[in-house]
Amino acid sequence: MSRWRRILPPRFRGDEDERGATLVLAAATLLVMIGMAGFAVDLGWLYYKGAQAQNAAEAAALAGVVHMPQPSNVGFVGGDAWTTSLDIAARDGFNSGVTPAEVTGRPTRLNVSVTTTVTTFFMRVFGLNSVTMTRSATAEQLPPLKLGSDEPSLGGVGEAFWVAINGEEEVKANGDPFSTRCNNANCGSNQNGEYKVPAYYYAVEVPADQVGRSLTIQVYDGPHWAGNFNDFINNGDAQATGDRINRDIDINFSLAGPDQTPNNPADNIAIPGCSRTYSEAPSEGSPGVQSWSSVCSVTAVSGIYVLSVSVDGNDRGISDFALRVVGYGSGDTPAIYGLGAMSLDMVEAGSAPNFKIVKLEEFYAGSQLLVSLFDPGDVSGGFANLRFVGDGSTIECEVRIRSLDGNTVLSNWGADDTPGAAPCFLDTSGQRFNGQWVDFRFNIPSAWTCPTDCWMDIDYGFAAGANVTERTTWVARVNGEPIHLVP
Repeated sequence: MSRWRRILPPRFRGDEDERGATLVLAAATLLVMIGMAGFAVDLGWLYYKGAQAQNAAEAAALAGVVHMPQPSNVGFVGGDAWTTSLDIAARDGFNSGVTPAEVTGRPTRLNVSVTTTVTTFFMRVFGLNSVTMTRSATAEQLPPLKLGSDEPSLGGVGEAFWVAINGEEEVKANGDPFSTRCNNANCGSNQNGEYKVPAYYYAVEVPADQVGRSLTIQVYDGPHWAGNFNDFINNGDAQATGDRINRDIDINFSLAGPDQTPNNPADNIAIPGCSRTYSEAPSEGSPGVQSWSSVCSVTAVSGIYVLSVSVDGNDRGISDFALRVVGYGSGDTPAIYGLGAMSLDMVEAGSAPNFKIVKLEEFYAGSQLLVSLFDPGDVSGGFANLRFVGDGSTIECEVRIRSLDGNTVLSNWGADDTPGAAPCFLDTSGQRFNGQWVDFRFNIPSAWTCPTDCWMDIDYGFAAGANVTERTTWVARVNGEPIHLVP
């Protein structure tokens, strides 16, 4: 017995075997702690690599969805959405295991999944040398806003307006901010900073039902003859447009095929032989005056064809026309609508035009709709009241006024003419906004659903007997995130 064991009281005496057990227990505990630490390291590593894969999937989906939907004559595999997704994922370090995919029933969405195998460190002790993980993301691109129609025709006989364009030397304040070079008469140069060529783009959207059919794009009253305006006003001729001033201007209609950037109409490639220019008509009996004529025919693919409209010739003039597509069969019909802007003419005295302005579909929920109206209320001899009705009539608006050039704010955002109450209302009587921009701002509820057909309409009330030549241009866009991730 050792000296210390004899000295220590009995309660402090331990068995030497217990010291050995303590060492074993300590070693086991240390082993468990090291294992847990190693497991934590591996979990952190796996989390990090999973986050990398998720980021790559999201970036690839957001980049690729810019090219959705693709026209039916372009295969998804090998198309721009596919190749762009793969390229972006590769730049993030994932050269394999990347799978872009279309989303059934949602052609404006793109799903990208990234699968990667991650080598472990301490998990190898338990026989787990690697972990395979998949991360995915779905992105959506909001389609172009539809302005004016979702039918196979836009404007014309029996409708509330004619589509229109002004000559290059027409005064800008006469209702057209984009086709005219002049702020004032006889300017002789480019005074208008908003002048552009082409002045307008109109969409011809072909649904899958019509693929393979021979569709024809037509213009009503392509040639311009000023007697049309006199016929309409003086003779009550429903077939006559509001063409004013016989001048030497040319109006060109050119059709471009669907491409893989549906929200950019400027980069579509023109279809050979699908362009037609109309000049001043010498008489009312000239071919194409107050009748339909064809721009061209195409064997249709699904997607958005782009019809550009431009004017040429250093002269004045206002020309009205209508657009339509013919040749479609049963099933879903093609739609013709304005892209970004729509230039209109309303010439019927004493009328109360009601027409579609913006299709506010449910995927725009939570966004902000901006509608701009150039030069409203060209009315004398009575009132001219403007209301936003139809779907969206329950959304109150704010109003702002800008100058002729669009650069100077004359009156900042404030209430409309019925403060605090929907529908959005504005009194445009007495040429109150002559040559000015009027902006309307609508905050679309995040829980927005369409009560009927999703169309926000314009109810334009003119006094009976008023002198109406309501030549104006509408511009609309969604302010928000047109390209975004979806759950």
